[in-house]
Amino acid sequence: MLSNEARGTAAAADVDLVIDGYRELARTLAGSRMPELPDSSVTMAQMKVLMLLSSLGELRMSELATDLHISQSTASGLVERLVESGLVMRRGDEHDRRQVIVCLTPAGGQFLDHFQELGISHLRELMALLSPTEVATVRRALEVLIKAAHELPKEDHS
Repeated sequence: MLSNEARGTAAAADVDLVIDGYRELARTLAGSRMPELPDSSVTMAQMKVLMLLSSLGELRMSELATDLHISQSTASGLVERLVESGLVMRRGDEHDRRQVIVCLTPAGGQFLDHFQELGISHLRELMALLSPTEVATVRRALEVLIKAAHELPKEDHS
């Protein structure tokens, strides 16, 4: 029977193997096809803004900068380009005129939906190469990961 310390070491080693496997999967998939962005003018930094707004809803510019670990002026520049593209909308806070609130436009939501559909299409291709038993194993693994993700502490964005 393993001691608690040995179990912890074995679990840590398994976690490292999962992370290594994830990295290998990402490298292999990245090498198998060119990444497809629905609009090539959107940078990865701007994608982070779009995905954060999609996840959290509207945010003050200061919250956006904090969540992205960038300066407020950098966040403002990213948002400005997204506003010009019609993917993000900016407005003043009616309670504090010094604050700027940022949110996705319907076009921004559609952009992200299209981007996600590209990923789902690639995942379907990969899953088609698996046996029914392997697909069930992946499904169960995702259920476990999703359950754990729901248990992560939520950040306060208010």
